[in-house]
Amino acid sequence: MTHTPGKQVRTWKTRTILLWTAVGGAAVFALLTLISDLEALGTALTDFPLLLLIPVGLLSLGNYFLRYVKWHLYLRILGHAIPPWQNMLVFLSAFALTVTPGKVGEFVKAFILRVRFEVPYTASTGVLLMERFTDVVAILLLSCLGLFLEFLHWSVAVISLALMIGFILLLRHRPLAGWLIHQTTRFGPLRRFYDPLHTFYDDGWALLELRTLIPALAVSILAWFLEGVGYALVAWGFGSTITLTEGVFIYSAAILAGALTLFAGGLFATEGGMVGLGMAFGMSRSVSAAVTIICRVMTLWLAVVIGWAVFLFTPSLRALLRASSEVAEGPETAEMV
Repeated sequence: MTHTPGKQVRTWKTRTILLWTAVGGAAVFALLTLISDLEALGTALTDFPLLLLIPVGLLSLGNYFLRYVKWHLYLRILGHAIPPWQNMLVFLSAFALTVTPGKVGEFVKAFILRVRFEVPYTASTGVLLMERFTDVVAILLLSCLGLFLEFLHWSVAVISLALMIGFILLLRHRPLAGWLIHQTTRFGPLRRFYDPLHTFYDDGWALLELRTLIPALAVSILAWFLEGVGYALVAWGFGSTITLTEGVFIYSAAILAGALTLFAGGLFATEGGMVGLGMAFGMSRSVSAAVTIICRVMTLWLAVVIGWAVFLFTPSLRALLRASSEVAEGPETAEMV
């Protein structure tokens, strides 16, 4: 592949990804120490029963596994029967890039599928979008538990559910979706996306069928519920008296806030939301910050470590990670868009 002479091409070298990861982690830890009493935070973390990390970690692994099952089944529905173990490695490898900007991990996943298993970008992108969509809907539904806690007004849930249902109906209305694609790609620079977008929509239609969508939502709800249970376990380890419902709500609402910011890994918004909601349900500032630190380490940062471990022990995937940086700004990126 050639590049325009003199043009600086941005790539995601391994050291750049590691730098973003380290900076993200340090920034989050600094934020949490600033908004709490450092001495009280240290005391709370010291008193935490470390054996609780085992069930919390297992719950997080359950979340990752269920999301992988959804990913694998989506690809099979679109006609791409990838060996389960190899597909799991591809899925987990993207976790290494969770806290990098620009959704690099999603591109790398799609690139690996394209090179190794000949999965077109129209198919992999459809899977990626539906995977994220069902996750967000699941987290939104779990956040509606706030209704039963008298923490949310009923109108919030009604409006959220109405928007979600309306969006699903829009996606499932083929004539309207086709009209929107036509209108969007009428203008000069966007015309080249007309055929890929139609192919993308036609290929992904099977994922919008109710017999696929409803089970996928159920899997997503269970996956994120498990991590909500993990949050409650961590809070109980610090002596909090929150209920399981409150714990799942706090975790889900904070994750939703992070997802809506579109920032890498939901950093800052998620942590801030967890601390604030924990305090709203009776925790001290330092205890809520400590719960947030443990919970994020055992969910987000555990995933990042697993992703890097996959790259470390799978040289072929590591080589594809390097190769993907060479096409990051080329025609293949445009095709994926």
